[in-house]
Amino acid sequence: MALTYTELVALVRDWSNKDSTVLSDARIKDCLRYAADKAYRKLRVLPLENTITYNSASLLAATVASSNLVPSKTELTIPSDLIEFIQIREIDANGQPTRVFNEKTDLRTFNDWTSNKYNYSAFWTRKGNSILLSPGFDSSNGATKIELHYYRRLSALDALYNVTPANYSAGLLDTSSQGATGAVQLFFSEVNGVTTAYATQAEATAAGGTQTNGYFVGKLAFNWLRDENERVILMGSLAEAFAYLQDDSQAQKYLAMFIAEIDELNAEDNQRSASGGNIQ
Repeated sequence: MALTYTELVALVRDWSNKDSTVLSDARIKDCLRYAADKAYRKLRVLPLENTITYNSASLLAATVASSNLVPSKTELTIPSDLIEFIQIREIDANGQPTRVFNEKTDLRTFNDWTSNKYNYSAFWTRKGNSILLSPGFDSSNGATKIELHYYRRLSALDALYNVTPANYSAGLLDTSSQGATGAVQLFFSEVNGVTTAYATQAEATAAGGTQTNGYFVGKLAFNWLRDENERVILMGSLAEAFAYLQDDSQAQKYLAMFIAEIDELNAEDNQRSASGGNIQ
């Protein structure tokens, strides 16, 4: 059964066998955050994979045309939750690849048009918070999007769902009182017995029908580490907690258990990925 964030804090306290005068809730929350940060450095499993796409309009706007012997290039902003790249590919309207950017160069090689590259039709590099692709995006070959597949950081362990009409419809919100922390007002229109939520009063009014409103807060958002692999985050936070308490032997014990949990998850994911056929 998934734990709430408050229950997770209490679990760390129980395992540490320390009361709040020695290890406060605030320090435990710090330890949970530090443990999650370390877990993302090592975990490479399916639940951390994510895909985003850049559409044609944004790609064309981000593309610099070729000049003389210098090929065109496209500069894209890296998503803020990215940990590690998996694949960059260009796709057409049917989702079929038109190019896969298999060659990654260092920045100097990318910018030096005289340097050798094994695939001049698709290479890339990273510059700060940007991805540079060359040759740049060109819709004339049928491409409509560029797809970035990567490993990501998850949201914070105590993150709440945003108060939006879509999340209201999905049952991810709780009712609240005006002025409560995080409370956001939604507006409703009932037409022919069907109630629809809107973000603004103007939208609800335009829909007609009976008008109502209410205040809501988001429920605790799903988090794979907290909800399905609490042992990882528990061992990591205990390692951090005992480091804070300057108990080196306990810190090392829980750090070893933390690393072992991550290694087991990575090995399990690798085995799952390799099963069902021959891997080339």
